Amino acid sequence: MALIDAQKFYRDLEKGELAPLYFLFGEEPYLLNQSVDRFKYAVLTEGAVDFNYSLFYASDADISTVRDAVETLPMMAPKRLVILKEAQELNDREWAELETLITTPVDSTVFVILASRVDKRKKQIRLLLETADCVEFKKPYENQIPGWVKYIAGTLGLDIAEDAILLLAKLVGSHLTEIEAELRKLADFVGTRKRIEVADVAQVVSRSKEENVFDFTRAIGESDRVRALEHLVHLLDQGQSEIGIVSLLARHIRLLLTVKRGLEQGLTGAKLAHSAQVPPYFLDNYVMQSRLWHVKKLEQTLVVLAETDKALKSSPLSSHIWLENLVLKTCSNSAHAAI
Repeated sequence: MALIDAQKFYRDLEKGELAPLYFLFGEEPYLLNQSVDRFKYAVLTEGAVDFNYSLFYASDADISTVRDAVETLPMMAPKRLVILKEAQELNDREWAELETLITTPVDSTVFVILASRVDKRKKQIRLLLETADCVEFKKPYENQIPGWVKYIAGTLGLDIAEDAILLLAKLVGSHLTEIEAELRKLADFVGTRKRIEVADVAQVVSRSKEENVFDFTRAIGESDRVRALEHLVHLLDQGQSEIGIVSLLARHIRLLLTVKRGLEQGLTGAKLAHSAQVPPYFLDNYVMQSRLWHVKKLEQTLVVLAETDKALKSSPLSSHIWLENLVLKTCSNSAHAAI
């Protein structure tokens, strides 16, 4: 089987059109976990869940037990559902034990294998891609995040204002699991009101990542190398990957450049916020910081960031060297603009 489009996969489950073998993989844990709930709803009949559902984690599962579960006939229902999570943890011997279930799926069972990362060159993965119904769950693009915020809020029975959506997406980023966690906190905060406004998001959602990126960028904008390096260390301590830091900073610089150009065109207030796709709550901060930069310097910084991103992904040198070099290149006296 070829890869299946995620939307087709969802439609088939809703219609009850089930295959005996699925392989779901990708770097977005929210979508993988959500698919388990969708399978339970599509496959299992009420009252027979305990007899016909088995969930295993590859890191601690006995593969012979997994095989037995898949080969067991369903009780008082047309299908059994067997989920095997974290398949990337399976060793070659365990994959070999599963091979007959992959090449000859059991029709009375829906066997779902999930993995957060895969090497498509491996024999076992190639076999799954050839025989199973496969869906790859990629991380959503940045412009898709507001839609996901609204969708996840809906699944929690919440109504969320448009400016609150933009602010939440800005604060939390593109990790859907983190977005869901923050929305659950907001659900507790608003209680029976069920309506989330921008003030609720501003009060409840953590801003530490945004503030650290802002501090890092401002230190660079003010040519304060020592402070920029200190904030770089804080970001790393916060769990940001080196490539993630470059990505966050590039996004921040692009926003500053958009705000800067908007100001030069005479845009202010809501029009400027809309043009830059910046929540009005944050606009003053971006305007203030954009005045510390020349347009040319912002453009040069984006070039340096692109070079750094490429080097981090391909160079044998330590990633810290490239990040320090990034700070040295961008913290120059020419960074300042007249305020």
